[in-house]
Amino acid sequence: MKDLKHFILVGAPASGKGTQGRFLADTFNLNSLSTGSLLRREIESCTELGRKALGYMDKAMLVPDEIVNDMVRGWLLERDNDAWLLDGYPRTVAQAEALDHFLNQRGMSVDVVVWMDVARELIEQRILRRRECSTCGYVVQTPEEVCSKCGGKMVSRKDDNVEAFARRWKDFEAMTLPVARYYEARGLVVKMTVTEEREPSEVFHDLVRRLEEYRQ
Repeated sequence: MKDLKHFILVGAPASGKGTQGRFLADTFNLNSLSTGSLLRREIESCTELGRKALGYMDKAMLVPDEIVNDMVRGWLLERDNDAWLLDGYPRTVAQAEALDHFLNQRGMSVDVVVWMDVARELIEQRILRRRECSTCGYVVQTPEEVCSKCGGKMVSRKDDNVEAFARRWKDFEAMTLPVARYYEARGLVVKMTVTEEREPSEVFHDLVRRLEEYRQ
């Protein structure tokens, strides 16, 4: 039976991978890395890598692979013998190849890649229905105008519109989808296909079953 210690989670924006990632981390006792959170931590700590990343982000540019790779390597080195989950990394095939090289040097490898394969139409509906509280930041899919948590005003995010979604989906198809295919060709992918709205706990129940089958 395969020992699952090193997970990668891939999926389009609003595919539910953040929620499934939290379930996975709790169930398999994984240290979880979100590249977005890591970037914020490096920037807030004023590290050299954080300052470099901020220079690109201030110009609305993608942070180059070499900076993101160095940040992730540093995080992994701090957890050398631990089980972990990477969410949002690798985002490109070049990043995946760099990760493979780094892990191989340390006698490790990716054990499984969970691919949240959610229909584009479903993701678009989720994004267009999504609302965020302008006071406390609570996010939910709802037509309500008042936050159920604090009573604040529920508003749509500036980039939660058809045009912005089309751009994000195009980026996903160009950069991240090839990452899923890269690992799929090596037999490392457990794919969760979702074509209709389901409770996250139901999706996770199916995911755990598939992971157990994958381990055999």
